[in-house]
Amino acid sequence: MSYQVLARRYRPATFKEVVGQTTVTRTLQNAISAGRIGHAFLFSGARGVGKTTTARILAKALNCSNADGPTPEPCLKCSSCEEIARGTSLDVQEIDGASNNGVDSVRELRESARYSPARDRFKIWIIDEVHMLSAGAFNALLKTLEEPPPRVKFIFATTEYHKIPETILSRCQQYDFRMVPTREITAHLRDVATKDGIRVSDAALESIARAGEGSVRDALSLFDQVLSFSGDEVKDEDLQALLGLIDRELLFAASEAVLAGDSLRLLEAVDRLSEYGADYRNFARELQLHFRDILLARLAPERSQLRAASGPDASKRLEPLAAAYSEEDVVRLLDVLARAENDLKWAPDPRVTLELALLKLVQLRRLVPFAELVARVESLLSSGQAPAPALRAPEKPASYAPPAPTPAASAPAPVAEAGGDAGAILTSIAASARPSLAQALRAATARLEGNALILDVPADFRAFAEGHLSDIAALAQTAAGRRLSVRLGSMPGATAAPTEPAEDSRQKLRERAEREPAVQEALDLFGGRVVDVREAK
Repeated sequence: MSYQVLARRYRPATFKEVVGQTTVTRTLQNAISAGRIGHAFLFSGARGVGKTTTARILAKALNCSNADGPTPEPCLKCSSCEEIARGTSLDVQEIDGASNNGVDSVRELRESARYSPARDRFKIWIIDEVHMLSAGAFNALLKTLEEPPPRVKFIFATTEYHKIPETILSRCQQYDFRMVPTREITAHLRDVATKDGIRVSDAALESIARAGEGSVRDALSLFDQVLSFSGDEVKDEDLQALLGLIDRELLFAASEAVLAGDSLRLLEAVDRLSEYGADYRNFARELQLHFRDILLARLAPERSQLRAASGPDASKRLEPLAAAYSEEDVVRLLDVLARAENDLKWAPDPRVTLELALLKLVQLRRLVPFAELVARVESLLSSGQAPAPALRAPEKPASYAPPAPTPAASAPAPVAEAGGDAGAILTSIAASARPSLAQALRAATARLEGNALILDVPADFRAFAEGHLSDIAALAQTAAGRRLSVRLGSMPGATAAPTEPAEDSRQKLRERAEREPAVQEALDLFGGRVVDVREAK
């Protein structure tokens, strides 16, 4: 007898045996038990998740001859069940939508639907990859779907749901088949290995299941391939060589190197990949999953199902990494790796692309979060210290000469002297204020009206000063030694600026930019200077 591959030998025969589609199978069983059986079903989902298998089981359930009517648990022993399983039933026809996609094929189907079943309860058509039918074929099918003969059922299967016309969708009961979780595929592979007497580790089965990417059929096909090489005993090292899987030790080494900021160690890891011919894109994908495991180890409780896929041994090794990486770190790293995986599809030199992405991971770890940076600056300002420049100050030109000190840079006037002198109060406020606020006050004039300090501020600084009135009032009370209210006035004789000649406009733009509060804040924070300005279009 010829060898039968695992995917066919262990194909589910009942609803309970279908892997990972509990919601779909339970709904179908309940509908059959309640007699709520539609005339057309649409099964959609990725490859190898059980669509065609479930369609055959549904056909058995509808036509099982050992039951008085449709049953959720077909016997599998009657002639109807056996012929459907073998694909030889006259009343259950399987059609490939790709090779029978024309109007003529659908016309033949419609003509055949007019006649009663040869033996069974229903005449059933299973059309696989139904999205391959032409527009004309779909239109020819509409009338039959809308008013089908009483003993006719249609079961459609597709991997591309979006290609099905709305007119067809509205006439079908729709069932969405999900990608099967790795843990469920692993359990199914373990069951198959036990029945066939195969010795294989749980880690190896998990690796095969993950390589199947949610497809039970793909995972079984990979398992078949491994058994062809290894026989009845599968070794982990054979698995990596056969399937091109990434050694988990290399993933841990990469994540530890990123944490330590060791760029050389990351480049050495890429060199090890090239030595045994591993796929660079596959490494990027596996490293994403590894960092996801680190994130789950940080966020999820120890016994959470989310952490079960990592395995007990790997979970223990992930704990110190999870404690060292912040949630924000891992999210940024995952974003870089996702972009790198996409770039590797088209990269002329995949190795360089991967190396660049890994070096970016190291650089990301050195960045300070913006919220933390702002908190540091505010802490320094509240303590009266100027923040150290985060960037190196630009080189001074050869002709550079330090500017002469301005009166605002002098020490604050004593309270006794400033108490009734508006100008002295303003000078004291400007000297005590933060740099960006001092810039606005140096261009202002002041006058006292009783217990009110009136500040005449240029129009360019008015909005900024209004946002800091409480700060100015506090400084004014300290300088005057008594309670003062602060109001803003306007500079006398302020008029709209005339249109500047073209040759002066750039200089004027630069001066305006230097007076902008946001620009002042940035210059104070980073120790920079305005190099050039451009007017927004």
